[in-house]
Amino acid sequence: MLQFDTLKGTLRHFNLIPPGGGGILTHSLAHVASSLKVKEADQSGDGIESLINRVESFLAEGKLSEAADSLENGVKGTQAAEVINDWLRQVRNRAITEQALTFVRAYATAISLT
Repeated sequence: MLQFDTLKGTLRHFNLIPPGGGGILTHSLAHVASSLKVKEADQSGDGIESLINRVESFLAEGKLSEAADSLENGVKGTQAAEVINDWLRQVRNRAITEQALTFVRAYATAISLT
């Protein structure tokens, strides 16, 4: 949902790079390490796969704000924090839009019953 699938590979890569970037060796090692992802069964861990699982669960449940907050907090202090800004903005805008739509529908229902 909301292009998260395309963002996952980038998250795996940039989560391994320290803030401020790194040299070519750092990026090469991050690329190799991100290719060797280890599936974490639960969502309670601190690893990037647990974070991705949590965000996907929130998205599947329609909890857009929680997904955005979880992702933002999960990548703090990594290079990935800079990569997710557009996605966060889009998700939060959609959450606001859906919330406004729910309000408008409730209002329309209320005035139609009077």
